[in-house]
Amino acid sequence: MSADERWENLIREEILNLARGPRDWVSLVELRPRLDQRGTSRAAQDEHLKRLSRVGKLHLAPESNRKALRDPDHEAAIDISGEANHLVLWEG
Repeated sequence: MSADERWENLIREEILNLARGPRDWVSLVELRPRLDQRGTSRAAQDEHLKRLSRVGKLHLAPESNRKALRDPDHEAAIDISGEANHLVLWEG
């Protein structure tokens, strides 16, 4: 199994564990601590989340209710083309 496949499996597992049902969006503020506990760095998380988004395995999106965001939400966000994304959905 390649490193990319291991990352894909890890991220999919954690997203699906957090999701309350099929096609449920998960907050990165909830996902990141789980990935941290698995010994992953923030830079590696960002790299693989972006890669999986590019290949259509997951979707990243900004929180539509910006007023609901707190400091941890901003810190957990992933920047894509200058836009902060706070939510992730497993598609693969």
